[in-house]
Amino acid sequence: MKIYTKRISLITNKNFELIDVTDTVKRIVSESNIRNGFSIIFSLHTTTGLIIQESEEGLMKDIVNFFEKIVPREFENYRHTHYFYKDGRMAVNPWAHLRSILTGLSLTVPVENRDLLLGGRQRIFFVELDGPQRRTFVVQVIGE
Repeated sequence: MKIYTKRISLITNKNFELIDVTDTVKRIVSESNIRNGFSIIFSLHTTTGLIIQESEEGLMKDIVNFFEKIVPREFENYRHTHYFYKDGRMAVNPWAHLRSILTGLSLTVPVENRDLLLGGRQRIFFVELDGPQRRTFVVQVIGE
């Protein structure tokens, strides 16, 4: 069994953003030379997420609206307001942590013939929930 791991850094541009990383993950799977197995895609941040979804403009807007309705930024009873940046500013981002619980921080996708085994409309999205920021996710391919 072989294991191939690669870290990918990106800079997000918005507070809430869906970034299609499918082609990046496919490239990593291909360069791993692992023919069959599975890939794990994992975010290294608690205020991000990963999802598999269709890439359609209306759906992307619906996803943003869904999260805003289910976990609104404006809610007076949030308790997570105690983290301070090194420069003394307070980070008030409880909604980002709660939204991350809904998306999850990792995905597992089968690998077949050195390619991701995704449905015809399935795409992998890195979800920024507290940006813009520099972010990192890991792709690990395991198999033979």
